[in-house]
Amino acid sequence: MTIEITNLTAGYGKEPVLKNINIRIDQGKICALLGHNGSGKTTLINCLNALIKPSRGRVTVMGKDISRLDRVHIARLISVVPQSSYSVFNFPVLDMILMGSASRLKAWASPGRKEKQKAYRVMEEVGISGLATARYNELSGGQQQLVLLARALFQDTPLMLLDEPNSHLDFCNQHRIMQLMSEMVKIRGITAIITLHDPNLALYYCDQIIMLKEGEVVDQGLTEQIMNENNLRRALGENISIDSTMVGLPVVVPRNLCDCFDEHLLKKEAARNAM
Repeated sequence: MTIEITNLTAGYGKEPVLKNINIRIDQGKICALLGHNGSGKTTLINCLNALIKPSRGRVTVMGKDISRLDRVHIARLISVVPQSSYSVFNFPVLDMILMGSASRLKAWASPGRKEKQKAYRVMEEVGISGLATARYNELSGGQQQLVLLARALFQDTPLMLLDEPNSHLDFCNQHRIMQLMSEMVKIRGITAIITLHDPNLALYYCDQIIMLKEGEVVDQGLTEQIMNENNLRRALGENISIDSTMVGLPVVVPRNLCDCFDEHLLKKEAARNAM
């Protein structure tokens, strides 16, 4: 399922946030949106989900102009994991996840046994099977984020949009969720577009990367082609470098941190030699 964004200009007032951007994302990929706060990542997610009507250009999913579809058809194509979500009613977690079946149920119908079994399987995949009867509004921010991810997976759409899904998660859960998304993309053949602040998560888990700055595309393409120091500095700042860990993995770090770390290692080496 190819997503194509053509000559897109969009925003919330007279001044556009996104400015004449052109993007193509191929089926069966996990694609990261990288950029500073205010670069247009969330606005792009909202355009993909037809929550914002562009002033110019269009978004097509599977060849369909998203602006011409009603919300039911959009919900069958696209699921969303927002940055956060407050529920007016304090539903149990299982009910929150079952809401993901609304677009495939007939009017006034309720989820049946098969839907509930599927919901439990998804909760197990995400690691929240023990929270089925817990009240959503009483969970931690990180737990709520996992529930929203489970609901999106349960919705079972060909395209998933994830807007900073790691914002409330601890270090291990950040990597676990990225690994899970990477596996789901491969197993289900879906396409996932995810906004991230940590370029290392994009580097390790994503197939494609789109770098945004001030509403424009800095560069886009396969991760191994796009993730270089020149692009990172253009999109995120001058003081960024790609170094390597002790086991040889690449890691994106601020340049001054690299210098401090190298200086620290040199001092330790000198101290050992002096002994």
